[in-house]
Amino acid sequence: MATVLDLSMLSFFKPAFIFLFVLGIFYAILQKTQLFGENKGMNLLVSFVVSFLFIITPGVSDVISLAMPWFVILVVVILVIALVFMMMGVKEETIVTNVFHEGWFIWTIVLVIILGIFGYAFSVVYGPAVQSVTGESSDQGVMSDIGKVLFHPKLLGVLFLLLVASQTVRLISSNGEVKT
Repeated sequence: MATVLDLSMLSFFKPAFIFLFVLGIFYAILQKTQLFGENKGMNLLVSFVVSFLFIITPGVSDVISLAMPWFVILVVVILVIALVFMMMGVKEETIVTNVFHEGWFIWTIVLVIILGIFGYAFSVVYGPAVQSVTGESSDQGVMSDIGKVLFHPKLLGVLFLLLVASQTVRLISSNGEVKT
């Protein structure tokens, strides 16, 4: 029976959504980095080719289709947080200047979240294939193994030491001026 809220037809448009998502992300990255200069046509052509390659590669398109909703949620959460600060009286220029231009800590957190999203998507798509190739199998699954590795005390200790070392280098190299 057909209903008004039947969204199963959207699965036919999944390749188009993936194509547009990858095209937009790669075009924005190429425009920002100016890898090919200020040639917008070349940036669009390279983005188009990369998007087409993402579509015809089955595993990669599955990774993108798993990660895309989480990116949308991440962007919405960032926008809501910015709007809450703006409702509290913080000026838009202050948010843009302090958070997005000089806020290296916020960008580090966002980068870790993005890597986590991609790590999850890759483990869901390629996890069973990797386990079958290596001959390793566990009763709890690949996510349990990833959790054991990521939250092992030695790895967490190394990450903490790297964070302390990076902050030390940043503070020493700034000639006593603390930039936040």
